[in-house]
Amino acid sequence: MAENVPQHDSDRPHLTLVTRASRGLAPAGGRLGVIGGAYNPITHAHLVLARAAFDQARLDEVLFVLSTILPHKPIEGAAIDQRLEMMRLAVAEVPFATVGLCTHGLFLDIAAAIREVYQGELDVFFIVGRDAAERILTWPYPDPAAALQEMFTAFQLLVFRRRGEFTLPTLHLLQRYADRIHTLPLRKDLDQISSTAAREQAAAGRPLQGLVPERVADYIRGHGLYRA
Repeated sequence: MAENVPQHDSDRPHLTLVTRASRGLAPAGGRLGVIGGAYNPITHAHLVLARAAFDQARLDEVLFVLSTILPHKPIEGAAIDQRLEMMRLAVAEVPFATVGLCTHGLFLDIAAAIREVYQGELDVFFIVGRDAAERILTWPYPDPAAALQEMFTAFQLLVFRRRGEFTLPTLHLLQRYADRIHTLPLRKDLDQISSTAAREQAAAGRPLQGLVPERVADYIRGHGLYRA
């Protein structure tokens, strides 16, 4: 299937909203949660994570962002338009959920693209697992002080456990941003639910129950996705 990806001449990050929350941010702005990923495919864990962040952090809307280029891994198995369709199916009955497609994958680029689309005063919270948070916070940036200041001026982090509890790294530079890094609890059994597990089950022709929403499972079977 051809990938229906919007083309833009500029290197400037661009966000396209594919679906809008039926009950989301007010025109004046509010608190926006953002979950970025490959969504290859979207799973129950993504939805549980969004709901937990929405409830616990008092968010007004959660934006599921699929990036056309991810900075850390190649994608195989499903085209971008197929992954977007699975995302649309998964959040169809989630009133606070929006699906977006971004030309860039780094959080700073996504945050910049968001502010070009959303109006009003906006507090942006990137929703991440422990492993991703640790990677972001301890990355060997050329200028760590400047990188962290730029990031935590643009957004905050909501960090959930993922194969272990999150502890703020003991780096001096991070202490000044501790109030913009929030740790939220999450069920431990979600560690067993992942896109990798869903792809492996689909490749073996086994049921996807418990891994992905039923509509997504039907789509995967109907299109023969991830089959070996």
